[in-house]
Amino acid sequence: MASPPTPQLVLGPYYFGVALNTFLYGVLVLQAVIYYQGYKRDHTWLRFFVLYLFVVETANTGICVAMIYEPLVGQFGTDKPMTLFPVLLAGQPFLETAISAPVQFFYAWRISVIMKSYWVPTLICLASLASVAGAYWTGIEVHNAHSYINKHIVNNPALIWSTCAAGSDVIISVALIWSLIRRKSGIRATDDSINRIIRMTVQTGVITGIFAILDIVLFLTLPNSTLSFTFDFALPKLYSNALLSTLNARAGMVKVALDHTQDNVLFSAQRPARLSTGGRSSAPETSRVVFTKPYSQTDFIDMHPEVLSDRDTETGLYREPK
Repeated sequence: MASPPTPQLVLGPYYFGVALNTFLYGVLVLQAVIYYQGYKRDHTWLRFFVLYLFVVETANTGICVAMIYEPLVGQFGTDKPMTLFPVLLAGQPFLETAISAPVQFFYAWRISVIMKSYWVPTLICLASLASVAGAYWTGIEVHNAHSYINKHIVNNPALIWSTCAAGSDVIISVALIWSLIRRKSGIRATDDSINRIIRMTVQTGVITGIFAILDIVLFLTLPNSTLSFTFDFALPKLYSNALLSTLNARAGMVKVALDHTQDNVLFSAQRPARLSTGGRSSAPETSRVVFTKPYSQTDFIDMHPEVLSDRDTETGLYREPK
């Protein structure tokens, strides 16, 4: 026989989940500032997409704080926190999929561009749409259940939602890593950038996957606990931070080339040796970009617009010179 729920098992996970959500929101703010300062030449739709994610994430954080305020403060001294779902909990699945689904669709588009194939992106989109349907069903059932004693009616739709979302994440991570490895060209600067994006994809993908799996396992194995909410509330922030981390990883493209010790076809040009006045050949002269003050990526590109002609705007990688 299952033990009765305690305040620690019911309200504790809400508190830690909201705390983790707000912490990751601070990380997201920093990521957004870096993106908008460093990528002013990105497509307008991409910059608006990042803005959309930031606005929805802000709303998500505000609602999470209001949701935890209800049982801990608004209902303090009553038995409602231990028996009733917070009113705003039913809206959580809608907001989470308003973030996760667009991010997964973005990755599907990116994979289609890199792989020149549509069957993997189609599989990702189908899994994402299934998770949206499961999330909407979950939100409706949470509203209908109203109390923890009826929590069992939420299990099936929540399982569909979480499983499909986690499946989409796994496919995205595997497809991105595989396609990026195949894009390596042998150019050191480009390969270093690809390796950086691969590491970022693995790190963010593993963290997101672990949180999604823990959310599913804890939800099913601990029916009298809300421990799964600790990981569930953090998931939307992980999606947005993973996307922005990938976009901001491109900031190393110019820096890698500038810091390169060997001659680079984009940022230096070795001139033929010249004869000195003494009749001996002088050392080859290399013209390099020398900065007298710090410059951002955008400042550098403004001074050297020819760099853009060798850059793939879809992936942020430099093309191999012909």
